[in-house]
Amino acid sequence: MILNDNSKYSSTKDNLEKFLLLQNIANRNISELVDEYDNNILIYPYSFEECEDKLGNQQLISLRTTWNGKKCTKANLETGNVAGFIGINGLYVSIHSRFSRNVNEDFFLHYMLQKVLNINVVSLQHGVNNEQVFDFLLYLFPKLLNDALAQGLYKEYQRNEYNNTNIRGVIDINRHIKRNMPFNGLIAYRTREFSHDNNMTELIRHTIEYVSTTKLGRALLENNAETHSNVAQILAATTLYNRQDREKVIKNNLKIANHPFYTRYAPLQKLCLRILRHEKIKYGQNENKIHGILFDVSYLWEEYLATILTRQGFKHPDNRKGIGRIHLTNTNKFPRYLDFYREHDSIIIDAKYKPETEKRDDIHQIITYMYRLKGKYGILIHPTCQEHTIKRYPLLGYGEKNDAELQTYLFKIPQDANDYKDFITKIQLSEEVLIKHYE
Repeated sequence: MILNDNSKYSSTKDNLEKFLLLQNIANRNISELVDEYDNNILIYPYSFEECEDKLGNQQLISLRTTWNGKKCTKANLETGNVAGFIGINGLYVSIHSRFSRNVNEDFFLHYMLQKVLNINVVSLQHGVNNEQVFDFLLYLFPKLLNDALAQGLYKEYQRNEYNNTNIRGVIDINRHIKRNMPFNGLIAYRTREFSHDNNMTELIRHTIEYVSTTKLGRALLENNAETHSNVAQILAATTLYNRQDREKVIKNNLKIANHPFYTRYAPLQKLCLRILRHEKIKYGQNENKIHGILFDVSYLWEEYLATILTRQGFKHPDNRKGIGRIHLTNTNKFPRYLDFYREHDSIIIDAKYKPETEKRDDIHQIITYMYRLKGKYGILIHPTCQEHTIKRYPLLGYGEKNDAELQTYLFKIPQDANDYKDFITKIQLSEEVLIKHYE
């Protein structure tokens, strides 16, 4: 079943049964679905960090049904602001970006992910099938691995047992009698010591080994020098790795880490568990259990634009991390987060993942930011399936020479690409037009 984000659908006689299969996930908040026991659904970035935009309070899918007695005759479905793949009760749903008109492939979603996650892989085959869940999981692995290792190699106390002459811990009487009697000069003892070879790093090692069995996985692990170096660190640290211990390692990691220093390991741990359990989930028959991976497309659109605009000198405050906020008063009250702004030429940009500016709140918001920063240009950047267009609206009563203006910038998303490489070539032309306009 193929849907688009932020779209409405009505059932027919042929697909009414499929619509009704979605009742277990419809009309429920994303946070509820993610947190429910034994579901295997990930929402990026919601599942990996706290999101200030309250994505978790949004519904994944809205479903309304019409009944004639005990028989359902009609179903109306509305998707939200997420795209990706989700499966339940044998039904597999692909949610595409509404700015990808190709029925079978969503090049735009793949491209935004690769840009945001800093992936340089272009030889990919895309399609609508269960394996796309796995591909998207693999996309996330290098980024979360690098984020975690930036905090250092994870270490924790481990209980180890030894039997030698170099006593460094508590003597284990029972084991000593069993192994060393009659006395042979050795002492059986146990220790509790810091180790880099632990449940967490073993989980990451098993994930690396599993990922390496696929062509895409091998390409991602060799994607850049940082990823390659971090993979090497994990391999060197996990000297006790044994392929046969995989189920045991997974079981030992079911409790997500809550370490005050290694905070970035928890998202990586979640992802590793999801990757390693993919085959089991794929072929399992657990009724009503949900699996899949979905992406906040508004977040991806904003972060995708950041890969272009920050290189042009624009600042990109991060409301999820509390970085770069401004205040509307000199008392540090009413904090606000702009999407992008550049001070030397007074440009303020707001990323809008919608075809056009629909709400007056969008206009009021960017004018507020312009007033606060004495901006001359307030720009709303939208993706579009049409041609690139800039619409200009001079502002009355603003600016020293009444020269301030609003702009809506329509960023062309190619619709006629022959394949993914062709799509990349064409969307890079759109990027060059944006760069030239604001260089």
